[in-house]
Amino acid sequence: MRNSPRVLSAKRFDRVEKMKRTVKLSLGFCIAMLTIALAAPHLSSPKLVLRFLPKDVYEAGKDHPAPSLPKRLLGHLLLVITAAYAVWAYRDISDGIRREKVSFKEAYKRLLAFLMIEKVFDITCLDQILCMSSGYYQRFYPETKECAGWKDRAWNNKNQAARIILYPLLCAVQTFLITERREGS
Repeated sequence: MRNSPRVLSAKRFDRVEKMKRTVKLSLGFCIAMLTIALAAPHLSSPKLVLRFLPKDVYEAGKDHPAPSLPKRLLGHLLLVITAAYAVWAYRDISDGIRREKVSFKEAYKRLLAFLMIEKVFDITCLDQILCMSSGYYQRFYPETKECAGWKDRAWNNKNQAARIILYPLLCAVQTFLITERREGS
């Protein structure tokens, strides 16, 4: 008994719609991360903001005056909201996979798409454009303008490469657990 082309196209359409939702959730997380990155100099301690940048930039700017306590509390609240969104979105994708009973391959693609979209955004937009090219943080921390770290585009390569290598492995393990649990139920 063969499936009709109409049924196959309906299944394919459903998979595409589910992947679109995954991409939208990931892009929502990227927007939240961008918001945090742009608001950080206004709402967070320089030690917190600059610790993600090259070491010489951190050392030069760590003694910059911190914003007031209410602003710092607002900054921490935004961090918590962003983290909660990331957990909710990833869990929503995982729950959808469990509900829909999709194959391991399809589940893996969706989980990996969520994380890789975020990682590509992090590397290109946050690290290379916002931190290294735009001079955005140098405006808030003028004492760091002369630091050599601003010209070192490879400052975060090791951390980013480790995540790019770990994400597929973590997605495979999680996909296995999701699909295995479903089959065991």
